[in-house]
Amino acid sequence: MGTTSGTEQRIREAAFRALAKHGYADLSLTDIGEELGQNPSILYHYFDSKDDLLLSMLEDFVDIFIGKRSTESDADPEATLRQTTDQILHPKQMQVEAVMNTPPADIETAMSRVFVELWAHATWDDEFRNETTQVERSLREMIAQTIRTGIDQGDFRQVDAELTADHILFLLMQGVHTRATTNQETSVERVQTIIDSIIVDLRRSNADTS
Repeated sequence: MGTTSGTEQRIREAAFRALAKHGYADLSLTDIGEELGQNPSILYHYFDSKDDLLLSMLEDFVDIFIGKRSTESDADPEATLRQTTDQILHPKQMQVEAVMNTPPADIETAMSRVFVELWAHATWDDEFRNETTQVERSLREMIAQTIRTGIDQGDFRQVDAELTADHILFLLMQGVHTRATTNQETSVERVQTIIDSIIVDLRRSNADTS
């Protein structure tokens, strides 16, 4: 989002908040204009349509989950892996504020709802599907690279990094989806427990290093 204008960024943030409140089917440009505090006609100066605006908003997921993380050191791959999974399951206000100046107050609920709405729309829209595919590829590669670094440094045992990343990403996506679409209040905690067991299993034991 660093290359966008200030107004365009505020429009995308307003769309994020409006989508989290109303859902895709009921979302109108008027709703976005109300969140923005301006006449909705201004949106057409920057985006061709509601879908064009929401499609561009998928870049926010990359920035929130990957953009800041990609430049960080993997000196402690286990800590990095735990921080990455925690950031996806429990996005912190300050982390999101690094990308959005005005995120919703309940950022966990908002992120889950927006995720489900955008990914559901990708069922019917090829452009959205291409973007969601790229987001998931980027997340998978980020996780796999952390695992490969851990293996290279001798912190993790030899595993198929890509397959393990697939497993972790599937759990993360399922956790976010289940939180937004069911009343299973412990769904995210269960996902965290399973991922924790995977990370523990990745560690090299004393027997491995002897």
